[in-house]
Amino acid sequence: MALVPDALAAGECPPTAASAATGAALLDKYVAAVNAHDTSSFPELFTESYIQHSGRSPSGLAAQVENFRGIFAAMPDIRMRVEDRIIAGDKVVARNTLSATHTRPIRGIPPTGKALTIKTIDIWRVENGKFAEHWDLTDTAEVLRQLRGEQ
Repeated sequence: MALVPDALAAGECPPTAASAATGAALLDKYVAAVNAHDTSSFPELFTESYIQHSGRSPSGLAAQVENFRGIFAAMPDIRMRVEDRIIAGDKVVARNTLSATHTRPIRGIPPTGKALTIKTIDIWRVENGKFAEHWDLTDTAEVLRQLRGEQ
């Protein structure tokens, strides 16, 4: 009698080479857009109904464009570097470091001119070659300490 393995849930399916390549290319295009401070490629990167789970900005493609325009205005020299990436199934996970100079008010804190480092862990779900959902963890307390000049 042959045993039939249990069916896998969608999130447990092993990635294919094509899905890994798609996820890697999508992440690379996203980082390039952030580093170029250019939202014109966002329609190629995000679905129209993009769901932002962080609560810091609304969902939707248009909201992402506006969110990043605000980020670029607040931190005109922001740069993003991917430290680690994991791509599995329809998920892209990246541990990122963003660096910028505090030249504009952020969360009511006047500009200090100091270097700022923001560390994040981002998880995206990919659908039809675009980011469809996003979850993240950002060390906001550390960012605020840097802005306030605290140790």
